[in-house]
Amino acid sequence: MANVSAAMKRHQVDDSNNELYTRFRYQPITGLGYEQGINRRDPSTIIKVKDIFYLWYTRNECAKSSWLDADIWYASSKDGISWQEQGPAVIRGEEGAWDEYSVFTTEILVTDDKYYLCYQAKRNNDPLNVVGMAWAESVDGPWVKLKEPILKPTPDGKLINPTEHGDSNWGAALEIGSWDSGAIHDPGIIKFKDQYYLYYKGHAIGEKMFTDSKWGLAISDRPEGPYIKHKLNPVSNSGHETWVFPWKEGIAAIVDWAGPEKGTIQYSPDGINFEVITILEDIPPAGGAYVPDKFIGNGDGQGFSWGVAHYGSSDWSFLVGFTCDLTREGDKDLAWHNYKHYSAIRDVLKDPEKFGLPRDHLFK
Repeated sequence: MANVSAAMKRHQVDDSNNELYTRFRYQPITGLGYEQGINRRDPSTIIKVKDIFYLWYTRNECAKSSWLDADIWYASSKDGISWQEQGPAVIRGEEGAWDEYSVFTTEILVTDDKYYLCYQAKRNNDPLNVVGMAWAESVDGPWVKLKEPILKPTPDGKLINPTEHGDSNWGAALEIGSWDSGAIHDPGIIKFKDQYYLYYKGHAIGEKMFTDSKWGLAISDRPEGPYIKHKLNPVSNSGHETWVFPWKEGIAAIVDWAGPEKGTIQYSPDGINFEVITILEDIPPAGGAYVPDKFIGNGDGQGFSWGVAHYGSSDWSFLVGFTCDLTREGDKDLAWHNYKHYSAIRDVLKDPEKFGLPRDHLFK
């Protein structure tokens, strides 16, 4: 047998022949773009009702935080490019409620002729948060909140100041907690094998690095719960926002910028044990895709080709559109000269004047 290098032992397929490899292309959208005084971010999966597309997202008018002190709004579009903001869908609760300070980072589920939104929720002067849910019989609401959260952090670990307000206070610990004791964020729900799989991001009380997040999984027989955390949690050692979609008989996951397997797309036949398939570049931040078969659950996932993401590296966050080649049929656009981010350096993009480059000369 010929000698084979370690690299070629790992080699499975070239990117040009890898079904789950893509490059992302970005373009502006109207109605949800940059607007001073308004933050829009963390869009949901996009759904289509009759001939209209819908998405939900975090919205606030807060200059201190682009994702807290927020409510969940929704918008509609005939073409996925021109969007019309429709107003709030789920708003914060009354004073003293577990969702009094913020409801945000939402995902949509469509099943049994109903619509469900799962989302993060936060109380004033509490560094931890929970996952809540609301349901409606119409895409336009009204939305009915469940009285109690559907998922909570693991109740262990001990904070130095348990009443200090903030979104990432879990690093200041007297006792280190479980991997999801400090935060459960970014809920993403999907119907799989006649059950409901709720993926979420976790941080531990005592965790020092914001980039050390992992994903957990909680499963229920009903969309409203109860959700039981899986015994093999965390099911991913990486990833900031959760992003899953049906692919063939299993589930694919786009794992973005956090953790040792960041920047990858992974696949799991059972939705629990994920393997890295390929590395991706320039992944859409908090991407929400239009996945036509996301809620069918027929074991034959076909993927997607477009969606919406958020841009957060400005004074006010806003939404942008993207396209890609993550469908099981069709050609891929992989020519390097079509992607201006290739050879770009982020520090130069952020502050070109520091390097003697006029800002209007970028990409010339």
